[in-house]
Amino acid sequence: MYYFNRIKWISVLFATHLAWGSSSNTEFRSTWVITWDHINRYENSGQNLYRLRKIMDDHVDANMNAVIFQVRQGGTAYYESSYEPWGYYAGYQNPGYDPLDMAIKEAHSRGLELHAWFNVFQTSSTYEGSPAAEHPEWICRDQNGNPMSSYRSLSPGLQEVRDYTIDVAMEIVHKYDIDGLHLDYVRWNEHTNSQRNDPTVDQELKRLDGEINENEIENLVSNMSGRYLYDYQHPYSGGVPSGFLSWEEWWRWSVTTFVQTLHDTIQSVKPHVKLSAAVLGKYNWSGWQGYGTVFQDAALWYNEGYIDHLMPMSYHWTTAQGFVGMLSNDCPNCWQPFIWEGIESGRAFTVGPGSYILESNNVWNNHPGIISSMRRIDWVDGYQFFSYGTWRDNDYFLSAGQTFFDNKTKIRMNPIGINSES
Repeated sequence: MYYFNRIKWISVLFATHLAWGSSSNTEFRSTWVITWDHINRYENSGQNLYRLRKIMDDHVDANMNAVIFQVRQGGTAYYESSYEPWGYYAGYQNPGYDPLDMAIKEAHSRGLELHAWFNVFQTSSTYEGSPAAEHPEWICRDQNGNPMSSYRSLSPGLQEVRDYTIDVAMEIVHKYDIDGLHLDYVRWNEHTNSQRNDPTVDQELKRLDGEINENEIENLVSNMSGRYLYDYQHPYSGGVPSGFLSWEEWWRWSVTTFVQTLHDTIQSVKPHVKLSAAVLGKYNWSGWQGYGTVFQDAALWYNEGYIDHLMPMSYHWTTAQGFVGMLSNDCPNCWQPFIWEGIESGRAFTVGPGSYILESNNVWNNHPGIISSMRRIDWVDGYQFFSYGTWRDNDYFLSAGQTFFDNKTKIRMNPIGINSES
């Protein structure tokens, strides 16, 4: 009986291992670590540093190899910035250590890459020294010229905004030994003047990129005149900016110009630093998409090499079938035909499951099947999960490291950086 049960148990383990799938030795694995998960304004530096080290240890337990660590949020900083004030979760003051510097040291000492997560145009903070406070003229406006009064975003259409934001980003690149700079909210905003409310600071900061409800989507369609897609130099009353055939063309051009310029600037000084972008999970299909709703042309950036690593926020899907469909089976409502040039160029494309969505839909155990299905698509280079806090709360790191991430992997070299340094 013992022999029979032992053989049966081995067979179950073997079948389960096959279900997890096999991974290459160059699979990117990470989580997004949001500000409030790495720093607490009500705790001292020792407690916060303990939390930071625990974050790194958790990634090691899961055999992950990178950490996406938020350092700019709402136009405030979680590092020693000469441009912007300390952020809300640091109590708007120096927390007694430099979170980015310590994150880099702790990550590198464990063999992890550290990607500095940088919110771009969403700069909701009006704390003294923040760009929205110092330059209210930079805030996006509706067709009547009214600026945003909450969830403020700076206009990508302003050269001065693009230049300032690149200066802020390049200070990080120059000053810190990061492995990558990760862009978020790199798009026009999704708000309208019919959505006005009076949120708290905490509510504004905790609204996630890509988070939207059906009423808000309907407002985007039915209240186009109320959308905040203009600025003091490019008012709606002035007509389509010179040299462009439509507002849509100009909106996309302004964001793309920022991304391209930043990438070129990074390449000129530190070509090994990879520029990545968190983009909406749907490129150009459905009512809530990057290309047509917030004018984020992620496929163009990826194909042209304006970014080195594309990281869609894949929060709409909760099953293996759904993920495969979104990647390649449900075309034209899928990524593959739009990004093939970038894939063939060797740039990284990784998938971003919304673990918090799996949790809220009571399908947490779909993680292994989703990962296994994506491993069968040879151009998918790995995963980043949203978010660290959800994995921590579900005590999932060690379990992942013993199951579907049971082997260690490396991150393959950036082909652009290799070519630039040779």
